[in-house]
Amino acid sequence: MLKFILSLGLVAAFVWGCGPLLQSCWGIKDAEGKIDWPRVKKYAKLSDLAYKSEKDVKSEKISGFGEELYTKILDGVESRVILITDHKNKLHWVAIEGTANKTNVKLDAEYLKEKDPTLGIWVHKGFHKLATAVYNDLKPKLVPGYKIRVTGHSLGGAAAAVLSMMYSVEGTLEECVTFGQPKVTNEKGVKKYWDLPIIRIVDNKDIVPLVPPLTIISAIHGTYRHVGVEVILKPSGRWLWLSKHNANRMLVTGTWSNLFNESIDDHYMRNYIEKIEKILKKE
Repeated sequence: MLKFILSLGLVAAFVWGCGPLLQSCWGIKDAEGKIDWPRVKKYAKLSDLAYKSEKDVKSEKISGFGEELYTKILDGVESRVILITDHKNKLHWVAIEGTANKTNVKLDAEYLKEKDPTLGIWVHKGFHKLATAVYNDLKPKLVPGYKIRVTGHSLGGAAAAVLSMMYSVEGTLEECVTFGQPKVTNEKGVKKYWDLPIIRIVDNKDIVPLVPPLTIISAIHGTYRHVGVEVILKPSGRWLWLSKHNANRMLVTGTWSNLFNESIDDHYMRNYIEKIEKILKKE
């Protein structure tokens, strides 16, 4: 009987992921529950490319994404942004670099929330700062009427989630796929943007998606929560689709104890790409 009840719960969670979040399912996941892993790999490739040098970025073949490439390390936040424009499909691809230097670490550490007047919610101060820098830099380069796909890993993934909210307000967001993304807003923020097409790809041993941890300071204006659905990468090419993150609450002591139990290698972008490639071999 217990197994039956648990099975119903899993089915409900799985189906719910393609119910209210049907917009997400149109792209990455279809009505039969199949994920478009080649498309996920494209997002992963772009997120990984954001860590490369300008020379490497400009030498990369972008034919699978579009025709025009723009890249820059943004002043003040010291993170690379990549914009690829696909005129044929009237589409922009945006990728944001993750933590790669001391300035990025400071952005990660600015976990007090600040309110965005346009979004109408409280968001992580550091992630919001990076997302705003990307938004302002790319604004004059975006073609009116084109849809936008956003991606990023770690810090870049968190900024991508906030940036997606900004684009959703303007009606230009098509989809956002992140890798190893930390939490960016509180429960009220999640409720307001619960239907955004944000898909978080998470390694089952990656500790970073559990931060910021729950502390008295981080709980000001509400504890941090995840927005969007979650795809958990498991060993041996297995994966699980969840409509709601099931590890939102973690005390700071729990975070640090887990940090010693889990390898930081599980957070690296190369690990995500390797696991996605394993899944592709099994599909």
